[in-house]
This record gives sequence, structure tokens and C-alpha cells, in this order.
Amino acid sequence: MFFRNTVKTIAVSVALLAFGAQAKTFKYELQDLHSSGADIQYPGLDLNGASSATLTIDQADQDSSPVITSLEINFPSASNLLVKNFKQLPGSAARASVSNAWVYRQVNVEVHGFDIENPNDQMINIDGYVSEADSFIGSGQSDNLGGRLFHAAGKLVDVTPSKIVDVEWLTVNDDRLRLSLRSNPISIPDSNFGEMAFAIDSLWLGKGEEVLYFHAPFGDETKFIEPYMLEVSTITGPDGDEYSIRILAKDMHGNEFPTPDLPLRHLLEDAYDFIPVP
Repeated sequence: MFFRNTVKTIAVSVALLAFGAQAKTFKYELQDLHSSGADIQYPGLDLNGASSATLTIDQADQDSSPVITSLEINFPSASNLLVKNFKQLPGSAARASVSNAWVYRQVNVEVHGFDIENPNDQMINIDGYVSEADSFIGSGQSDNLGGRLFHAAGKLVDVTPSKIVDVEWLTVNDDRLRLSLRSNPISIPDSNFGEMAFAIDSLWLGKGEEVLYFHAPFGDETKFIEPYMLEVSTITGPDGDEYSIRILAKDMHGNEFPTPDLPLRHLLEDAYDFIPVP
């Protein structure tokens, strides 16, 4: 029996280590954040006007369900609230509890109203409640969230940290152009279908800094594909020689995913609203 339990413990530990090694972490901030206190008001505890809220989600791969690992809410007039150990509920909600939060023995927190599979640019609602569990105030309250302490709502925006993995220097229109490839794909701003792109930071001397969005043609797998190299070549176009660019990327298993070639001038036109001369 001891041997069997030991083997089981080792197997579970290995599985958890494998998940930790492969899981990808995504961070989202609430923008256009609106928040206020609610039904319960404790003297001296001001939960109005939360200044920021950050949601962290882990996902092992594109075939696994995402998991909310933490939510942190910052209040200007109260200590921050850090929430972990969320449980996914039926539908689009998740719930967790925090012990000894502020002056309360336990605070229940629920996030709801968004699709955890594709959270970017979605509205989310967050509610905090004073726990009314059986062990606190008597029987008959176990399924009750409790009296509401605060409410917050905003739009989730992907702020997952990214690093620069490759840099190319070119000359376009007689001015130097630096292209810096980011390590993480991002959602294309104002996209109606949640399309994703590889992001290239562009510094064009005399014209300024912009972000070039290179459409990533890999569908739902894009979040787990990491670009690592810019490949620039010269092609002959109708107006003379011009640059063509493609991106080399790989998935979590090391498989290569090169993108199709795209004329650099198209990316520059979109970003700078300017048609460069080849």
C-alpha cells in the first residue's frame, strides 16, 4: 500500500511539473474600469474607485481548458485584494474565496460575463461578497454568496509581457528603419473576429514609432506559437525592387511555422498611413 501511494504521489507530482513547464501564462488588465462599493459599508473601509485590476490565466495548450490563477484588484483607499484558487462554474463564471480580507473573516469573489476561452477585448464583471457560510453565522447559508461589498467592471485587454527576439535594420525612402519582433502574438486592435498577429515595433527615422501587425495565419493555435526570427528579402515589384518579409515561428514542441511572405510596404502603409517608395 505504501509503495502504491508513493507511486501515485510521484505520478501526480510529475503531471503537475509537466503542466507547470508547458503552461503558458496570459495577463489581462481591465481598461475603462468602473467600480463602486455596494450593499455593505464598513466604517473606514472605502472600496470605491478601484484603480486597477489584473487577471492571470494559465493554459497548458490549445486543447486544454484555461484556468484563472489569480485576480488582483488595487484600491486607492484600501489594501489590495489578491484572489487565487478559482473554481470554474457552469456558464461564464468563476468563484473563489479569500480568508481574512480587510475586516472580514472571508470574502467571496465572483467573476462573470466573459468567455474564458477568448477573453481579450471582452467586458468582465467582478463582485465581492461578505461570506455567510454555515460555520460563520449558523445554518442555512452555505449556498449564499453573502452581502455584496463591491462591484467592478471593465474591458479585458491582453498585457502579457513580451520581449524582443529579433531586430532588422533597413533603409526605406532613404531613411533608416528598425524592425523589432516581439515574442508573443497579440490581438489585432478593433478586430471584429479576434484575429491575432505577430507584432513588430517599427522605428522609422523622421516618421516615428508604430506597431506593424503581421497577420498570423494559424487560427486558434496562434496563442501557442512563438515567433523568433524576421526574414527579409528583396523582390522585384512593379515599381522596382522592394522588401518582402516573413516571420519564422515555432510551437511549444519545437515545430516550425513560417508565415507567407508579405511586402513590407503594405505593413508600413497600414501603420503610417503613408505609401513608401520602393
